[in-house]
Amino acid sequence: MKCFECGGEVLKTLGAVKMACPDGGFIVFKDIPMNQCRQCGEQYIPGKWAEKIGFMMRNRESLTPSEIIQVPVVTPASDACA
Repeated sequence: MKCFECGGEVLKTLGAVKMACPDGGFIVFKDIPMNQCRQCGEQYIPGKWAEKIGFMMRNRESLTPSEIIQVPVVTPASDACA
């Protein structure tokens, strides 16, 4: 399979999928089988896994986290890139 973005070689791998919740939080699904481009890093999640993730997101209140992480949030000054 060739990457749709850059034409690079796509390999089967395990990766993480980050999903945003309506409350502003995130859920990270780890060790998801996917295809990833060696050249640009574009990820392709197989349909059955996309459906499973969608189901879990719709039922996220019943999920039991295997770990909880802290994520720093930074708000740069408006002139930081000037």
